[in-house]
Amino acid sequence: MSRSDQNSDDFLFDSIRSGNIEAYEGLFKKYYLSMCMVACRIVGDEDIAKDIAQEVFIRLWEKRETYDFEVTPDIFLYVAVKNRCFDYLRKQKKMPVQDNLSAADHEYFFRDILIEEETYRIVNEAIDALPAQSRRIMKLSLEGKQNKEISEELGITVNTVKSLKYKAMDVLRVTLKDYYYVLLLLLSKI
Repeated sequence: MSRSDQNSDDFLFDSIRSGNIEAYEGLFKKYYLSMCMVACRIVGDEDIAKDIAQEVFIRLWEKRETYDFEVTPDIFLYVAVKNRCFDYLRKQKKMPVQDNLSAADHEYFFRDILIEEETYRIVNEAIDALPAQSRRIMKLSLEGKQNKEISEELGITVNTVKSLKYKAMDVLRVTLKDYYYVLLLLLSKI
């Protein structure tokens, strides 16, 4: 089995179902931060959001043998986080600002959050796969730093920054395919 097959979400879920703790950790590393961000957008509290995301993962492990994963793992996890968030808000008798929205509008709200966070996760994974120096340059660029600031921070010439950024953008264009425009939008916001 190839490495990419072993890293696919479906393989991770099958491995988790059979008790593979490394697969569980891999899924956790891949989605935890993004799930926290989605939860935080719904409940409005970072600590509670982290607790909710952790609860989803704990429940996944505890119930791993009984779950029938009919949807892709990412959808399963995000829907579980959304449901836990709304359960939390109902128990606290605090509904989010969008409380006066219809059920369909809640779904649109959640869908928009999910698309935003999942896209951000995909772009970050692609950047994380770049060589170390290019990765640092791209992350600093996304933080809004100009080429001169990056060169000073990394102790390299501005021309090296430009060259490595150009090569990184070329790699990301191929890697991200349809998501490449999102990276361009993120870079243009700065």
